[in-house]
Amino acid sequence: ETFGGRTFCGINSYNIGRPLMQMVHFIWIYLRMVEKFEAEPGDTNCLIDMVLPTGAMGNITGGFMAKQMGVPIGMLCAGVNINDITYRVMSNGEFHWKKIQKTMSDAINIEVPYNFERIAYYITGENHILIKEWMLTMEQTRQLTLDSTWLRQLKKHFRSARVTDDEMCNVLRQVQATLSYVGDPHTAVAMAAAEKLGYAFNNGESSVKEILPMVILATASPCKFQEAVTLALGEEGWRQWE
Repeated sequence: ETFGGRTFCGINSYNIGRPLMQMVHFIWIYLRMVEKFEAEPGDTNCLIDMVLPTGAMGNITGGFMAKQMGVPIGMLCAGVNINDITYRVMSNGEFHWKKIQKTMSDAINIEVPYNFERIAYYITGENHILIKEWMLTMEQTRQLTLDSTWLRQLKKHFRSARVTDDEMCNVLRQVQATLSYVGDPHTAVAMAAAEKLGYAFNNGESSVKEILPMVILATASPCKFQEAVTLALGEEGWRQWE
């Protein structure tokens, strides 16, 4: 938009600049992890799974772009709340619109994640003609269903879990008690999703066969979401963190 001789643009993740910059997070995380495991950067025997809260899919798109460039990332795992279009498309190929519902993790309340178009572009081998058809179908019908071929391609790289507010609050309390860590509601969605996907970051043994090293991406400070965190932890729990 141009106004008074100045040009303005948005820097939400509909702007390609946002996931491009977020790629750096994944590269940095990968390099820190190979240091921890004393592996050589680029060693494909040391893949890292990454779990992150997901709304518009900008951050996870940045991770996938880094993976496309050769960073040895394993599975990219999307933790979503009950506004679960990302979970549905990654689980059964249903990229279907549903009316948004209020949650305690409101920054990832998304009806249609616009960055899915970018992920779809890469999983189809950069087939822009097919992607245009898909997006037109979505625009006209509010529904796009991937066939088994493309769903298999998606599942090669992505997993997802759906998390309710109760589950999010429960994991916030558990992690504070066991790890003395307080996350924001969105990070807690990712932590709960990690547990649902079989990663035992908190306690117990993992149910993921041939478990890979796993990282959970924290996305904000709890102080930005005092009301939600206090509801989960209680006034005393909030004061302990504060």
